[in-house]
Amino acid sequence: MTYPATVVGGDSDYDVAVLKIEATGLQAVTLGKSADVNVGDTVMAIGNPLGELTFSMSQGIVSCCDRAINVDGTPFNMIQVDASINPGNSGGALVNMYGQVIGINSSKIAEGYEGIGFAIPINSAKEIVDKLIANGYVPGRPKLGVTYYAASQQSSYRMIVQLTDLPAGTLVIKSIGSDSDLVNTDAKAGDMIIAVNGKNLDNSNTLLELIEESKVGDTLTLTLCRIDNNYKTSKFDVKVKLVEDKGSSSSNEATESSTTNTYFNPFGF
Repeated sequence: MTYPATVVGGDSDYDVAVLKIEATGLQAVTLGKSADVNVGDTVMAIGNPLGELTFSMSQGIVSCCDRAINVDGTPFNMIQVDASINPGNSGGALVNMYGQVIGINSSKIAEGYEGIGFAIPINSAKEIVDKLIANGYVPGRPKLGVTYYAASQQSSYRMIVQLTDLPAGTLVIKSIGSDSDLVNTDAKAGDMIIAVNGKNLDNSNTLLELIEESKVGDTLTLTLCRIDNNYKTSKFDVKVKLVEDKGSSSSNEATESSTTNTYFNPFGF
């Protein structure tokens, strides 16, 4: 059966969304508790690997209950499993032997390793879901309100970074959202972000990590570098207040995911 659905809200950080359908008589899943998950527990991952093998199930064990991993600068505590999790499994249920959903399949180490998959603990997911139902978004999360990509991804910007000795983690502003405080500054699309609060972007995750540590309303000083038609560069500072991320398309991480291929479907980046 298929049903038309409306999106109540979504959280790109955790790759969790809430959909609403009009239907009755449906069997609800039973949610487990993250605290009851133990290393060695048998688990089953349900999903749609390859995008076409619908309702596939793989089995394994819990390898770690609280594995700290870092995806594009964002830290997560995940359930690590050795059950097969492949592209298409993301978003599927991780179920224990009692039929309880204990996690949401999310990602895996995709290069050179086998049997290292991760799932969002159900308690973390439930907390996000409750906030999405109540507000349509997760309140209190700060964002810069721009989309950007690493300068190393584009040949012209990569060359400029190398020739002018700009920081290796330099970012290029792709677009500025209408809700961003950068609208009130001289910044524009195409400018390069080379430092934040006086700290060079030696890593492309530096800006994102600082935003994650900040609060809505905090002010950051961005050092921008602009290229003119003669390929000359000029540098200037802008002060920008972080705004609340209400799930709009102009998030801090909108294009940042393409800087890494280690994880597939990395939480909506």
